[in-house]
Amino acid sequence: LLCFSGCMDAAEPVMETVADVILEPVAAEPKPMAVWLPDDAAAQTMAEGEAEQCYTWGDCELRLQTMDGGDILATLSKLTGQDPQKLTVMEYERDGLRLYQTVWSMTGEEGITLGRCMVADDGSYHYCISLTSPENADVGEDYAQICASLDLTGEEDTGK
Repeated sequence: LLCFSGCMDAAEPVMETVADVILEPVAAEPKPMAVWLPDDAAAQTMAEGEAEQCYTWGDCELRLQTMDGGDILATLSKLTGQDPQKLTVMEYERDGLRLYQTVWSMTGEEGITLGRCMVADDGSYHYCISLTSPENADVGEDYAQICASLDLTGEEDTGK
């Protein structure tokens, strides 16, 4: 046994390096958001800058917004003005994005206004499309085409 004990190599000690510098992960920049727009859509000036764009045509208003990701319920509440627990929200995945869609209505002096919104979640940001229109406006196909055309690559020409 004495012979074998001298043959074993001593294990090298494991050292851990400690530094005072804390490395913060760098947050990704939001992606440019582009969608198809109806021919008569006109851009409106917004105070929010590039994080929010507004377009109008007829009595319709389309808003494109980029918000910090994370709490989808807070985002839906901000977009709709409604309690998100009372909304019916469809959730699905497309092109690596988690998508949320809902509809709501509001009653005002000019009658009933319908709202529709879609939120695309890439894990860092919420890319939001919301459309409000009078209840009798036939914009279902336009809204579907706008949502289907969502492009976050900055490369695709969406027609406007």
